Amino acid sequence: MEYTLIQTVRSSVLFQALPEGVIRVYAPKAMRLRDIDQMVRERAEELLRMGQAVDQRVQEDRRVHPVTDGSGILIEGVPHVIRLFKGVNPGGEVVDGELRVTLPHPDSDPAVRGVIRAALSARALKRVRERVDHYAPRVGRTPGRVAIRDQKTRWGSCSSKGNLNFNWKLIMAPPQVLDYVVIHELCHLWEFNHSPRFWALVENQMPDYEVWKKWLSVHRDEMYL
Repeated sequence: MEYTLIQTVRSSVLFQALPEGVIRVYAPKAMRLRDIDQMVRERAEELLRMGQAVDQRVQEDRRVHPVTDGSGILIEGVPHVIRLFKGVNPGGEVVDGELRVTLPHPDSDPAVRGVIRAALSARALKRVRERVDHYAPRVGRTPGRVAIRDQKTRWGSCSSKGNLNFNWKLIMAPPQVLDYVVIHELCHLWEFNHSPRFWALVENQMPDYEVWKKWLSVHRDEMYL
């Protein structure tokens, strides 16, 4: 079984099964490779079942969230209609309530999803950078690199070096949700935890942050591609 090993400052081992048979193992830096290998071998069947369950969920999600011509997608909290066009140069643009997607093979589901992801990721990066520039002076901290990621379990993250990462799917949410996540990560530049002091910093910038935090929890399944 192949797996990706990520060794960080942590006290325990975490196993993660992702779509298409991808396995990630997060382990303490000081742990011996042979011991990690042994743990993976002992859990091989369990990891295989976990991967199969993930693939089944992905297939079901794709069935529920189709990307055929005329299907819907949220962009900045507003429902849009997907329109597919055949063309040489792949790309996507938002025009008059439509997401117009052009690619050589519009009948290929993976290709359509790839073009949509690229187009919305570019839009997300633009919006995130705008909001970081807006809120960073208010929070009183300047981040390092700001990037968009295809994160599976997080909406945003802040590294110990002050680099901020954001999930591209945030572009599907209302602007206030994106603002909340931007503020959340910027506040981690002051408090690298989720202590009462941290949440007080968030509330100081966005008094109604709990409304948008809850929106993410309730609507996360709608933000899928």
